[in-house]
Amino acid sequence: MKIQYKILSLVILFFSLVTIVTITVNNHKKVQVNLMLSSSCQICENDLKNNLFKDEHFKTYVKNKDWVKDFFQTKVKQKTTYTIYLKKPIFKFKENIYFDEDFKKFFMPQKINLPTLLIKKDDLKLKVIEQAKLIKEDIENLKSLNYSNLSGWHIVTDKAIVKLGKSDIDQRLKLLKKITSNLKQSNLNVINLDLRYQKGYVLKI
Repeated sequence: MKIQYKILSLVILFFSLVTIVTITVNNHKKVQVNLMLSSSCQICENDLKNNLFKDEHFKTYVKNKDWVKDFFQTKVKQKTTYTIYLKKPIFKFKENIYFDEDFKKFFMPQKINLPTLLIKKDDLKLKVIEQAKLIKEDIENLKSLNYSNLSGWHIVTDKAIVKLGKSDIDQRLKLLKKITSNLKQSNLNVINLDLRYQKGYVLKI
């Protein structure tokens, strides 16, 4: 039986590590797998390795995976190289359903600890998307974001439940961090905060 060598490269847009895995079948080296991947989706990695033997169907199999962003295949003599880019989840919608960088929902089998985003599809305008990104980058220990076209953003952290509104988000985030920083020294439980006012805010402890 002719020996075939395959290199499977999983390239994921997180931190990376490199491992070499040799799979032996009937005492013959059948497949060599060179993995460049993050530990973020071990289930995805195992799934691809388990189906690597299905030569004629592997490309179709991979492209049908909702969590695969792109797929490339190259052949040099007896060596086949697969380069697979996985989608990067940035928010969670519900269990195993995530938003990618384009704010499109997709399925990924791995459970990932990310803030939950609840928003209607019709509300995913450019301004709102930029606000969601800003809130995530700016707020520590963010648990969830909920957007309503009527009342704007409602966010939950480990220390606060906040009505943020729809406008002046960057300024209100600065105010939020200032308030929570001042309250940390008081060892208070979760606070309720309404920042939707032009002047001042409402704080419930």
